[in-house]
Amino acid sequence: MEADDLTSAAARLSSILGESGLLIGGLAVSAWGHVRATEDIDFVSSLDPDALQQLLTRHQIRTELRRGDVLEGDIPWVIHGKVGSVPFQVLPPLVSIAWENAIRVTLPGGGELLIVALADLIKLKLRASGPRDLLDVAELLRRYPEMRDEAREWASGFHRLRELDSWLNDPRLG
Repeated sequence: MEADDLTSAAARLSSILGESGLLIGGLAVSAWGHVRATEDIDFVSSLDPDALQQLLTRHQIRTELRRGDVLEGDIPWVIHGKVGSVPFQVLPPLVSIAWENAIRVTLPGGGELLIVALADLIKLKLRASGPRDLLDVAELLRRYPEMRDEAREWASGFHRLRELDSWLNDPRLG
């Protein structure tokens, strides 16, 4: 998948979601300086899933709502769809998000992206805590070492400190 396709699709979704949607996931990690491959787009939204689906439908974007079992610790809902051939997911805020700290980026070809603040991205990645998420956090903390102590506190709160420290101390990483 071409990077231009991802960026264009992300810009289109960002313009549709407006202030209610922030870019998260692999593209946000790249925006914060650790460039890595990704083939989809992830956003977090302050809208409820029904309003979100209606908004996307008005813009001719077909979506599928999948609900999780909150009692089992699942994500309450995720909206899946495609912009052109680019898959995307929109999730609810799974951690406290400082929406006012989002970064607005103007793209060279036109359009804008609202990107989640670094602290919120790290918290989201720690909450998800899959291997790729924890590696992303470790790489971001190498770039922003001033965030390390705070990130370790958050990891402890998510019961993921040992796993994060393992990534932070991995000799294979830069």
